[in-house]
Amino acid sequence: MQKNYSLGIDFGTSSVRAIVLDLETGEEISSASDSYKSGEQGVIYNVSNKHLARQNPKDYLESMEKAVASAVAAARKNNIDISLIKGIGIDATASTPIPVDENLQPLCFQEKFKDNLNAYAWLWKDHTAVMEAATITKLASRIRPEYLRKCGGTYSSEWFFSKILKCEKEDAEVFNAAHTWLEQSDYIPAVLCGIRDVKQLKRNVCAAGHKAMYNKSWGGWPDNEFLERLSPALGKLRESLSDDTYTFETQAGTLSKEWAEKFGLNPGIPVAVGSIDAHVGAVGAGVGKETYVQVLGTPLVAL
Repeated sequence: MQKNYSLGIDFGTSSVRAIVLDLETGEEISSASDSYKSGEQGVIYNVSNKHLARQNPKDYLESMEKAVASAVAAARKNNIDISLIKGIGIDATASTPIPVDENLQPLCFQEKFKDNLNAYAWLWKDHTAVMEAATITKLASRIRPEYLRKCGGTYSSEWFFSKILKCEKEDAEVFNAAHTWLEQSDYIPAVLCGIRDVKQLKRNVCAAGHKAMYNKSWGGWPDNEFLERLSPALGKLRESLSDDTYTFETQAGTLSKEWAEKFGLNPGIPVAVGSIDAHVGAVGAGVGKETYVQVLGTPLVAL
């Protein structure tokens, strides 16, 4: 019987891990990792603001290329026919939103923003938006309590809209230059598939639902009235958020020729919609009815 394989790419707080798996048995064929080069263990801090934690999206791309190419090369050494890799799955930290231009390129790639940390990825553990989170919680409790019932009763400074609202208040130049904001777990599939148009992007419901108050019971994303009462500028952002979001068994696109060459793979391999790292870990570990899974990661280590 012909074997089939999958490639998984996991973006953690300090590194990228890549793994090739046998789809029938779950056997690990090969794996590799590469650490981010910027900042301290991949995190960029600011001594004047202990709550700030950012990342350079270039690290994601460079470390992903190295880790995946190494895992694929190792699979070949194990006599695996890499043409039998049938799909690519991606998970990443959340909420780690990135301001991007109209081509879905991070703003920090532009010369004018290369030294502006507000144009970088706002890592999940960035807590600069405490006041903005409190503002969102207060408004939602008054006019949209259903938003809070789905996220534990309080909106967090670690989450999508808190960080974007913080940027709008603190750095109008970056906020106005952003065509939209992408979760890290949406940015990577777009990169691999060569997607450069927000209309072709498939955002993942895992990050949207857990971090950005998305729920189909009230029409998806927070409505314009709510966002505009937080800030009129957020109404414009809402226009760039597609009505639909997708689960990770949905295909985001196919691997581009550019990234196939970097990885040592064939182009056209289906790439799945992204998801949150810990959530995918729980699914992979077999979470289900009467099955408890505890996921340990950076948050525990940080304690």
